[in-house]
Amino acid sequence: MRTALIPPVVSPHGGKVNGRQSLQERFASRLSIHPGLTRKVVSWQGNRKSPGLRWMKYKEGFSGELVDALIEDAESESVLDPFSGIGTTPLTAAGKGLKGTGIEIMPVGVLASNALACAANGLNKRTFERYGQSLLEQVESDRAPDRKFAFPHVRITESAFPTETEAGLAKAREYIAGVNDTASAMMLDFACMSVLENISYTRKDGQYLRWDYRSGRNLRARLDKGPLQSLPQALRARLREILDDVEPLKVKYGAKMPKFIMGSCLKVLRDLPEGAFDTVITSPPYANRYDYTRTYALELAWLGYDQKKFSNLRQELLSATVENKPKRDWLESCYRGSVLMESAARMFEEQSALQEVLSILESHVKELSNPHVIRLVRGYFQEMAVVISELARVVRPGGTVYMVNDNVQYHGEEIPVDLILSDFAEQAGFECQHIWLLARGKGNSSQQMGKFGRREIRKCMYKWVRRNG
Repeated sequence: MRTALIPPVVSPHGGKVNGRQSLQERFASRLSIHPGLTRKVVSWQGNRKSPGLRWMKYKEGFSGELVDALIEDAESESVLDPFSGIGTTPLTAAGKGLKGTGIEIMPVGVLASNALACAANGLNKRTFERYGQSLLEQVESDRAPDRKFAFPHVRITESAFPTETEAGLAKAREYIAGVNDTASAMMLDFACMSVLENISYTRKDGQYLRWDYRSGRNLRARLDKGPLQSLPQALRARLREILDDVEPLKVKYGAKMPKFIMGSCLKVLRDLPEGAFDTVITSPPYANRYDYTRTYALELAWLGYDQKKFSNLRQELLSATVENKPKRDWLESCYRGSVLMESAARMFEEQSALQEVLSILESHVKELSNPHVIRLVRGYFQEMAVVISELARVVRPGGTVYMVNDNVQYHGEEIPVDLILSDFAEQAGFECQHIWLLARGKGNSSQQMGKFGRREIRKCMYKWVRRNG
């Protein structure tokens, strides 16, 4: 480890920096560069070749290698991830014979998690292989699919596939609907969902879906994905990959079944017992405007999400996009009379560094690329104050929270997410022992760079230990 040299806080607008500077000085001794933390380790890149985890490009996750190391560091018996994505944390914990629990609101991640757990814990390989072969035969057949199994498009997914691929997807949906073996049906459903991007005119790119010019959509920028895979090609490769990975998955994750809970952790955490977990390993959504319902639109539509369900899911997600509406009233109704909610609200309202940034953004609201950025930032930290307060309740004394997150910058003003959340944690009952930085941070957006110059933003992992008493 080596001490991180953090420059003094600067506001490009001449705004106040006292709150942020004071917070930075308070945590300065705990900020260090961790040589083992790389972009590959704290992102999906580390899973590209890992059995099971390679099946779906779920870029919002971190690597199994990181979870392995943290579980060993914490000497855990029970591990929780309240933002579990495709289930890397609970799967890894359960594979070591520990109690692994994941909470995830995105149904895409939940299906992927269950497919991985199923493959590692009891999937009949021969039965699944037989169903997979039959599915391929159905998809490649000349018979016309029943219209009721057509891909259930929403506005954002229309024109995503070539005509032949549309027909193949309908045949696949029809076939899966008739599979009586529950485990095989789920695995086939996942296999089809996991190849949608490969066979489509779309490409995931940050907070957007980029569209190939061949889609026929009215586009601002031209994208050419080159030759698209056909559904049979993509599906055959994925089914082969799944079959190849079953035995390695049983070795890696087959010791115990993890528990997956679908829903918002803002709801689910309230119902978990006090002191139930030794360790939390997680990475919440970043306050960076990414809209997961847009990024995973094809997959959500495949799973039957219509326009209303899209909208509802977007609002239930932790506030991280300009389209999220405030949850303050909802939270107060859920936690009516709760000391925890009152404490979380006070932490948010009295956090001087955060309020300092909000005040500057509000004074420049007409200059913002989107004025709802202020609502995003406000909602994100209000909700994270509640999440952290709940973690302090469900983690036993002496237990540990590891959290991966990025700082963000809006209109040139850096928001020290690492320091603000660590301040919340210490108020809630944790001791912040470390804020580990990646040796290389991330640059600000090209738009902000043009106005305010290039500034590197911290990418971090925090270690908080629950105090006794």
